[in-house]
Amino acid sequence: MRDFLYFLARLGIAIPLAILTWIITLFIIGINFFLTLVFALLAGLIPFYTIKFFQRRSVLQSYGLSAQEYKYIHNNLKEAQKKISRLQGKMFQIRSISAMRQLNDMIKLSKRIFNIVKKDPKRFYSSERFFFNHLDSAVELTDKYTMLVTQPIKNKEVLSSLEDTRKTLLDLNSSLEKELMNVLTNDINTLKIELDVAKKSLHREQLERSREGM
Repeated sequence: MRDFLYFLARLGIAIPLAILTWIITLFIIGINFFLTLVFALLAGLIPFYTIKFFQRRSVLQSYGLSAQEYKYIHNNLKEAQKKISRLQGKMFQIRSISAMRQLNDMIKLSKRIFNIVKKDPKRFYSSERFFFNHLDSAVELTDKYTMLVTQPIKNKEVLSSLEDTRKTLLDLNSSLEKELMNVLTNDINTLKIELDVAKKSLHREQLERSREGM
């Protein structure tokens, strides 16, 4: 949303400047029509990309990341989004209600971690196991499960593999829950500190009131 608003802001400045430049160069200065288009294009593109540079620098400063770090995290987020979409595509291939719920929980947890990191890219470093391990495992296991579930033969070996995969997916869900808590650790610690400060402040106020009432 913020990127879209930044884009609109750049357009809101670049387009009027381009139009104004074209009008001045064509009707007031009287330059050749082709050259007026060139000047108008430059008058729009130069401020557009200059503003984009400063907007990007401001965003990187707010995140506390270098351009290289941000690009690295952004690329991993794009890959993660593809994997989550792949998981979502498997939902309707699963016939077991319990397995479907399990996969739904996995998708919700994955989306939650993804959205937290997307909003605050610096948290990527506290959730690398999710991006480089857990999410890949989730996709591979879900692929295996849906492949087995669609087999026409359901002998003891296939049923055993399905059960093992279900158990592994359940363990993976637990790992994702721990990963989410790990990502939220700073928020939880900050909240605890804020609560402690608020409690101490309230306690001081109560003491002052009791002294005034004496």
